[in-house]
Amino acid sequence: MSSPMASASSSASAMDPLAGLPKLPPLDNTFGALLLGSFVGLIQYGWTANQCYTYFRTYPSDRWILKGLVIAILVLETLHSVLCMHICYYYLTTNYFNPAALQTGVWSINLLGVVTGAVILASQSFFLRRVYLIGRQFRPLVAVAAALLFGEFGFATAVTIDTFVRPTLHNSNQAWMNSAGVGMAVLADTILTAALIFSLHRSRTGIRRTDSIIDLLIMYAINTGLVTGIMNLLSLVFALAMPNNLIYAGIVIVATKLYANSMMAVLNSRRSLQEQGTGYVHTTSYDMSAIHRQRAAASRSERWTVPKDRPTSPKVIDIKVTQETMRSDPMASMEGFEESKMSAGEAV
Repeated sequence: MSSPMASASSSASAMDPLAGLPKLPPLDNTFGALLLGSFVGLIQYGWTANQCYTYFRTYPSDRWILKGLVIAILVLETLHSVLCMHICYYYLTTNYFNPAALQTGVWSINLLGVVTGAVILASQSFFLRRVYLIGRQFRPLVAVAAALLFGEFGFATAVTIDTFVRPTLHNSNQAWMNSAGVGMAVLADTILTAALIFSLHRSRTGIRRTDSIIDLLIMYAINTGLVTGIMNLLSLVFALAMPNNLIYAGIVIVATKLYANSMMAVLNSRRSLQEQGTGYVHTTSYDMSAIHRQRAAASRSERWTVPKDRPTSPKVIDIKVTQETMRSDPMASMEGFEESKMSAGEAV
């Protein structure tokens, strides 16, 4: 004769056919975070693709090394997006009811680290060269930032190798290597942004139009470095505080897309900056007539305040024309300004 509890459990099993299967672990802080990061990353990938299209139409005469860098960024970003989509499909669709598969790494999630490191290194190489061209005093900082970026890429490669050797996800080796790599990226961003802002601030000339352009360049530098730095810092905090989930990985996906977007935004903004930087001071007939009108008005006012006799000493008009140009070098178009001053004297 069966007991009442046994009969109740058998009836519950009959009502719920999934009761006897293994319970699925929570996915909110693991593959749910990866899914959200992939959603945002795919939106950013669309921006990057549009910026690359705009670049090739706007700057067809750029050097091949710069065009090659843009092509490399687009290829790496495409591969990065494909890996993110495969990760989400594999774990959340193909193995949606296979808890054992959630603990092991598939080839796409194994390759995600090294591709992420490659995108960051390729994007930051543009900013490295920009700071390198500013002056010799910044080249030691460029060397330090380059070492940090290569170190970040090395840790990303080590994580990829470790996931292929030991396919279990969320192990301690991957946690500390991810934290070290993200920390190096944060330091490199800080060094490059600070060097660029400092050099631009020292380039201020006191001329209002020039200083306004320099302020705009400083704003670009802050925006491009600050956003990626904040995202990397958040990723570092989550990697240290929660190494056994994938929240930091979702943030890294968004940060990786920001690197490519920042580089392409800087490249595509050159023409607008050049248009703002041309023709700061023009000496035209209207300007000269305005000078004559001011002198005539001053002479009329002098008739009421000074004696009528005119001075016999000759007057000298010192005309100064200030011309400011921006360098057209594509890789160094935002690095500074060159000023040339010409003076001419005319005796009256």
